[in-house]
Amino acid sequence: MAKLPPVRVVRAATSVRTALQSLTRRMVPPEVDLLELTSGFMATHTVYAVARLGVADALGDGPRPAAEVAAGLGTDPDATYRLLRAAAALRLLREDTSGRFALTPLGATLRADRDDSMRPVVLMIGDPAYQAVWGRLPESVTTGAPSAEAALGVPMWEYLDRDPQFAGAFNDAMTRLSSLDWPTVEAAYDFTPFSTIVDVGGGHGQLLARMLGAAPAATGVLLERESVIAGAEAHLREAGVLARCRLEAGSIFETAPDDGDLYVLRRVLHDFDDDWATAILATVRRHMPDGATLLLMESIVPPGNDPHFAKSLDLDMLVFVGGRERTEPEYAALLERSGFRMTRVVPTISTISLVEAEAGR
Repeated sequence: MAKLPPVRVVRAATSVRTALQSLTRRMVPPEVDLLELTSGFMATHTVYAVARLGVADALGDGPRPAAEVAAGLGTDPDATYRLLRAAAALRLLREDTSGRFALTPLGATLRADRDDSMRPVVLMIGDPAYQAVWGRLPESVTTGAPSAEAALGVPMWEYLDRDPQFAGAFNDAMTRLSSLDWPTVEAAYDFTPFSTIVDVGGGHGQLLARMLGAAPAATGVLLERESVIAGAEAHLREAGVLARCRLEAGSIFETAPDDGDLYVLRRVLHDFDDDWATAILATVRRHMPDGATLLLMESIVPPGNDPHFAKSLDLDMLVFVGGRERTEPEYAALLERSGFRMTRVVPTISTISLVEAEAGR
């Protein structure tokens, strides 16, 4: 793994970028600034079209003119050129003086044949179902409740069973986002002091496998629903850590393994409001041994007015499932209500932070 820059360096660079963007916005009339903000959806759909049509793969072997790309994709030549031109304006592509288009490093992340491809994430975000739910944001703000059922006809989790295309995009995106977070988590947190790592609601075990890779002497326990366990077993076997794992089927609201010294919840609590999140944490506290450590991997909403991914993700959780992102004080209060005491927050250079806690006294 390439060496990651220190958190303080990334934060300084982000502050400089934010300041420059703010200066640029102040130099244009507010009406123009608002128009650009409101037109952001066009960029989303341009990136989605590039990903859905396979443009990045079509350019994988080198620069090509739009007509050649269109012939390979079976798309209209003129419309294809216009899409590629717009994608170049978004820094996904670069057009040379002869009219040929080439991938930029940013655009190359949309290639399907790359292990670090972001294509699954783009296919999820740009999917009509995803966009339809976000279109109900005013309704969710009015009611304080999720709008997925109003937009899709059924609750979010049930809809995934009915729409294979969106379900595939959603599952692939969740897997990719997990792997995207991991290098920054590994660089920020030492897992080697722990002997038994419990992943609560850990899906197919991708994170657990990585934590066991970072802590070769540890064993792992995965708590998940019965329907998920079979897929987890296959993944853990493929990762070469199944012999060091125990799989337990159960509800995260009702039970937790009782023999861990590290209990990890990655992006679990943001799916739920405070009452449900408290119930999950209280269940973990009831089962975990004294002296064990709790580690939450979540996006934390920072104070102030600067842009931050967590502020948008918070609305995403509202419209889809009624969950929320939280501030550091909100996590401290949530943990205290559940019988824990927050000991520290470890930042990373990605959008995720590590909230560490111990049993309260």
